[in-house]
Amino acid sequence: MQFLKNFAEKKGKKGVQNVVIMLLAGVALLLLSSYFSNLRGDGADKDERGWQHQVETEARETTQAESQGMAAYIARQMEDILSLVAGAGEVRVMLTLGGTSTVYAQNIQASISNTTEDDGEGGTRSIETESLSNSFVAMRGANGEERPLRLEEIAPTVQGVIIVAQGAGDVAVRDALTRGAHTLLGIGAHQVQVFQMNNN
Repeated sequence: MQFLKNFAEKKGKKGVQNVVIMLLAGVALLLLSSYFSNLRGDGADKDERGWQHQVETEARETTQAESQGMAAYIARQMEDILSLVAGAGEVRVMLTLGGTSTVYAQNIQASISNTTEDDGEGGTRSIETESLSNSFVAMRGANGEERPLRLEEIAPTVQGVIIVAQGAGDVAVRDALTRGAHTLLGIGAHQVQVFQMNNN
């Protein structure tokens, strides 16, 4: 701060204006360089299509692997707790999960332009043009590779559950197992099916 006061006293009002102009020019150059580095040509369009494919492939692979692992984990947890229900006996659980979805950051650019034209006979005509474009936001990794920026991972939802229990022949036990699954998973009772285990 003292430097600025000394500079203002030595150079006067004109010197301060020059410094402010140079600072603004520096900021403008930084913004312009950032803008031009984000402009995309044909090569960038290919990158964008490559990213789209990469995003779709990763989402498919992640969804299948994570859903299977998560379903198995939840099933084991449910088996442990539901087997403690009085009269339930041994319990097996299988559940189906919907897919995991991933939200990626995108640059969305929208523009609307209005053009008014006069014809030779005194009439006018208005033309409104809208354009919308989007592209993934890139994130540069440690090795310099650009990847789309992941914003959010949405966990899969439970689609349905089957419970097979030794004591499910008893209506009270079946009801308790249904209510337990309903409460644990936050799903409707119509998504829970309880069956008696085969005693072979």
